[in-house]
Amino acid sequence: MAVATFPRQTWTTSGASRALEGWLGSLRYVATPLGRDPRLDLLRGFCVFAMIVDHIGGSSWLYYLTGGNRGPITAAEGFVFLSGLVLGMVSRKRVFRDGLKAAARATLHRARTLYGLTVVLTVIFLALTAATNLVLWVDREQLGEIASWPALLASVALIRFTWHGTDILALYALLLLCAPVALWLMASGRPWHLLVGSVTLWLAYQFAPERIVVPWTIEHASTFPFAAWQLLFVAALALGYYRAEVTAWFSQEAARPNTGRSFRLGLGVAACGLLLLGAALSTGQAYAMGTNLHALATSDLFDKSSLGLGRLAVFASVALVVYAGLTAFWQPINRAVGWLLVPLGQASLYAYAVHLFLILVAYNVPPYVGSDQAGWELHNTIGQLFLVLVVWAMVKRKVLFSLIPR
Repeated sequence: MAVATFPRQTWTTSGASRALEGWLGSLRYVATPLGRDPRLDLLRGFCVFAMIVDHIGGSSWLYYLTGGNRGPITAAEGFVFLSGLVLGMVSRKRVFRDGLKAAARATLHRARTLYGLTVVLTVIFLALTAATNLVLWVDREQLGEIASWPALLASVALIRFTWHGTDILALYALLLLCAPVALWLMASGRPWHLLVGSVTLWLAYQFAPERIVVPWTIEHASTFPFAAWQLLFVAALALGYYRAEVTAWFSQEAARPNTGRSFRLGLGVAACGLLLLGAALSTGQAYAMGTNLHALATSDLFDKSSLGLGRLAVFASVALVVYAGLTAFWQPINRAVGWLLVPLGQASLYAYAVHLFLILVAYNVPPYVGSDQAGWELHNTIGQLFLVLVVWAMVKRKVLFSLIPR
């Protein structure tokens, strides 16, 4: 009687390596020729998550994920960068399809939307400050005595006054108002003029912040001065506009037979090294480049308002590492958290507006969330997660989508 025999499988190093490469390849992100890039939506969704958690505040275990708004970078950098990146990507397509005027018109329309939202939210929270005793995100004593409501409302309308978290909305509206000039420079083949001008303005602010007031002083918006934060937006705008060229260059360098592996390894080591250096230095007071430069001797490299050099370096490192990791392990990451973060990222402006009101709920409606008292970590963590899920549910159900811009 014949006995069936099966070939004996032998495992070799090369076979195991191919199997591992095949498995890792199945986890990667696969780009589609049309549509949004869900990786950017997921990243922006994480910024929304971190923003809600950090802005509510209080002791929380979630700060191990979000940084608690105290680290070398925060969700704000992510928002500004991703906004510029997406605008650059979308605008290039629009420039080629419909022309520069159409791209500029669309950008100005978005600026008008941001302006309107900034003004409306500022007025609402001013009214709540003046007419109620609600606990606010900001100290109501900073408002002081309102001498003239018409003058105050005029300042709000002219974006000279912000309140209760509308400062970054004012910054974004101004950035979009200036974006058509940047698009014109890139469309006319002069991106270096744009980048050099942006870096020059940022550098001037590092040396003399009291003199570089662009475009004007905005009360209660000292955390996000235009002259400093425009650099992150402009760099991202240019990166998004020239994304195809940048991606092709990286792919070409990484694929070189002799130097490709070294290029990838060097890039990864540099990014991780800057990240670790930033984490180490930012735990204390990190002073600028040396005491021999008097203008920089007392500057904090990781200062948020001036967007210090150390902060920019750490952000670049984090962005590179996170984007590479998200690309390499997209499938499991998307299955695990995409259901939550992608919808939040697709409606990030809506989420920002809604979360300002949820902060009032957290501070004024029992069970109160946001206490700094020891032992409240579990309570605050559960409360913060609940409020994130509230925003997510509102996005999924499109609550007030006709009223609140996205």
